[in-house]
Amino acid sequence: MSETLIPNIESFIANIDPFSRLPEALLQKVSATIKIVYLAKGEVIPPPSSEQDNYLFIVKTGAIEQRCVDGSLRGRLEEDDVFGFSLFSNSEARYQIEAIDNTLLYLVPAKTIYYIQSQYPEYAQHFTAKPEDRIHSALESSWSDISQNSFFNRVEQVASEQFSQVNSDDSIAQAAKVMRDNDASCLIVKKDNQLVGIVTCTDLIGRVIAEEKSTQSPVSEIMSALPSTISPKASVFDAAICMMENNIQNLPIVEHGKVLGLLSLNQLFQNQRIEAIYLINKIKKSTSENKLAEHMPERDRIFQSLVNDKVPADLITTILSTIMDAVNQRLIDIAIDRLGPVPCEFSWVVSGSHARKEAHILSDQDSAIILSNEATTKDKVYFRHLAMVVTKGLDLCGYELCPGKFMAVTAKWCQPLSVWQEYFKKWIRNPEYECLLNLSVFLDTRVIYGNHQYRTTLVNEFKEMLSSRIFLSKLIRDAAENRAPLGIFHNLVLSKNEHNEKTLNIKRYGINIIVDLARIYALSAKSDACNTTDRLIAVNKAGLMDDATLKNIISAYNFLKSFRFSYQVDMLNKGEIPSSKINPDYFGSFERKHIKDAFRLIDDWQQYTKMRFS
Repeated sequence: MSETLIPNIESFIANIDPFSRLPEALLQKVSATIKIVYLAKGEVIPPPSSEQDNYLFIVKTGAIEQRCVDGSLRGRLEEDDVFGFSLFSNSEARYQIEAIDNTLLYLVPAKTIYYIQSQYPEYAQHFTAKPEDRIHSALESSWSDISQNSFFNRVEQVASEQFSQVNSDDSIAQAAKVMRDNDASCLIVKKDNQLVGIVTCTDLIGRVIAEEKSTQSPVSEIMSALPSTISPKASVFDAAICMMENNIQNLPIVEHGKVLGLLSLNQLFQNQRIEAIYLINKIKKSTSENKLAEHMPERDRIFQSLVNDKVPADLITTILSTIMDAVNQRLIDIAIDRLGPVPCEFSWVVSGSHARKEAHILSDQDSAIILSNEATTKDKVYFRHLAMVVTKGLDLCGYELCPGKFMAVTAKWCQPLSVWQEYFKKWIRNPEYECLLNLSVFLDTRVIYGNHQYRTTLVNEFKEMLSSRIFLSKLIRDAAENRAPLGIFHNLVLSKNEHNEKTLNIKRYGINIIVDLARIYALSAKSDACNTTDRLIAVNKAGLMDDATLKNIISAYNFLKSFRFSYQVDMLNKGEIPSSKINPDYFGSFERKHIKDAFRLIDDWQQYTKMRFS
């Protein structure tokens, strides 16, 4: 290979995991051994006939399929993906590599990998043949090591303070020159020294060149006005989620109205290793329900790795909720592309754990559609079809159908705003079992697509009625029906599972009690928070809960969620279906002690709340 290509190869693989972990000197040695192979669409690389033919592959451009010897699909990979680890293991089946697009591959010889493993044992674990070891190793440094490029770090610790800027009345030509002179892909736009927008290279192409706009026009005509911003004290993870949720590449860092820096998505990818962000990016690029479903095993592996790395439970649920958001939103886009433009404004609303950003590996679908009051009968038929596409797609991706049919595909839950307003009036005025059940579902809602104002209107209209003492006293009676189990372990509340074995339902008798009580307190405080932890904090700030109770309940909540996650991962490792019903054989003395402590705190709070609102 020509030595002139080595710097380009080194620059590329320096941002590809696990090579990004290697020191520069070793990276140079690896780059010098790489072989470049071009595959035309449909061309194949057969299984290696000898150890000399073993390579670790990096997809530079294009895409490939892996097929087993029997012709079955093993996997599909795209740009920046690395594969071939299993070829270094004699226990792994061979497979054929076929280009499904014109593809450029970088091939790292087996002897190079063996050299790293023997001469640099500190990096050997990143190149092991076992995928579970590689995933664990990759995520361990990303999540557990708070001091090194972690998403737990604050934005100000990783972002660049250097950024380019223009005034809003500067011409587009002037802005382009600033970009060129500063080698910048994004500009901050200010007016009277205040941030008013940003302009990117994409804006110049799409809004100037493509539309043949005069370059003497003010840059304010092509900027993205009032961009999303983030505080320098926020976590890097929050910044990454903000970028993904808003589909943006650049995020100004602002404090007290002053721009302090700029954080780019490319910068995060270069300096952070987090599989969830890459997965979300793949989800957003998926073109069909089947392609989305192909990514879901990766979600399960991410969940397992996060739990194994002792990542806090609330962060795990935030990650799983964000992944679920991305899948749901992409399915709505796919449905609209298939059915044609929406006939009227609407809100796609999620509820339950998904709405609270507390999604877990077992989260099912809970959704609804709020339509414009101008929606016609024909419009309703359109949205029923849209909901059907989305609902089936979510089910295909492992998000099971709601047993209670609280889904947008159900005609009752796809209605104009005026109908929803009548629903809430009925439920609040007649809080019997069915009405309370409906309320418990739809009091926890979040809009993930469409008009956000419909939900806001609905919530604000009934805020006073929902916070009344009479109504809350009826809610607390229902919430107090399940008591947190107390006493020694064998006296814990147990129920029979499908195998007629005694199990502890940690969700029903622990987690859900906290969720229900937090909702009641939030209604009393007239808080708009939906997440359980956020509700508890809001209630504390409103003076309805003291600091000690807040700390105790949040600690109990997080411990029970973490314990449930650990149990579910253990079940997955054994090839079993994860559950919230825990077999007593799983409990050790440590777990029993702390579970009892958690239940005791919950029971005390439950009994106090019952007296307070009765």
